Amino acid sequence: MRVWRVLASVALTVALASPLLGVPAAHGAKALVFAVVPKAINNPFYNDVRRGCEAEAKKLGVTCDFTGPTVTEIQPQTQVLESLIQRHVDGMAIAPVDGKAAVPIIDQAMSAGIAVVTFDSDAAPGSKRLAFIGTDNYAGGVALGKQFAKALPGGGKYAIITGGLGAENLNERIKGVRDGLKAAGVASKFTEVSGSPFPCNDDVNRSVQLIEQNLTAHPDLSGIVAVGGWPLFAPEAYKQALKPKAAAMASGKFVVVSFDTLQQELQLLHDGYVSALVGQRPYEMGVDSIEALYTYVTKKTKPQDPWHTGLDVVTKANVGQFLK
Repeated sequence: MRVWRVLASVALTVALASPLLGVPAAHGAKALVFAVVPKAINNPFYNDVRRGCEAEAKKLGVTCDFTGPTVTEIQPQTQVLESLIQRHVDGMAIAPVDGKAAVPIIDQAMSAGIAVVTFDSDAAPGSKRLAFIGTDNYAGGVALGKQFAKALPGGGKYAIITGGLGAENLNERIKGVRDGLKAAGVASKFTEVSGSPFPCNDDVNRSVQLIEQNLTAHPDLSGIVAVGGWPLFAPEAYKQALKPKAAAMASGKFVVVSFDTLQQELQLLHDGYVSALVGQRPYEMGVDSIEALYTYVTKKTKPQDPWHTGLDVVTKANVGQFLK
């Protein structure tokens, strides 16, 4: 009997010390699962987010479930989020397609005990999400507006291409672009065409079509401001769309500036098809989202809010460094 009690005591001690129980203990033996949900999984911008979240998850011994809709629309993303709530994942990092529409599903997840942060794009004010992780989008928009003014000092007509009209991050960038022109002291020289900003709904082909349509509708157009890199993600189609403005681009009378610094965008800048890029750091968004969720779930420490991941301004002067 004494031997049995000793063995039982040892077994209990080993069980309590076992890392398989996880931290915190309430999660039992299952590994922590954190879902990272972009606006659309086929948007090239989010590839680095995925790499970042998977690298950090491996480091922490948890799972990054990178999942989302194939189109940038509210309902498909909501369905993905509802499925994750039913699975009761431990946490979610969400890039809302529409900031206002995301509030109810975020609050539902938080009420169910699922930690939620937003990344890249924030929810509308008032949601229960723990923090926004990503770019200071307004500051990025201001930087883009200033670069546009610098590249086109004479001003002129311009069009803004955006993703979805309800995306909080993109609307902040648009406001920043306009304020950037004011800050540069040249706003009076610029005229935004009627109908701008033009939404492509994160569709690369649609974004190129919008450039073509604007050049046809406004032959005197002097520039394009893309608050996301969509048209540059299809470099050959993008260059073809700009052919009518090839001479004007060569002489500096037609200018394109864009967000993001993916490889193909940097090459287009190097080759003279874009004047400036304002880059985000998507890899860090993936890393920091997992870190924030893990720390909150295991230690109940709320992440800083907002949690900004930084910006890079790339021009002809430093594009070679970024290409390396």
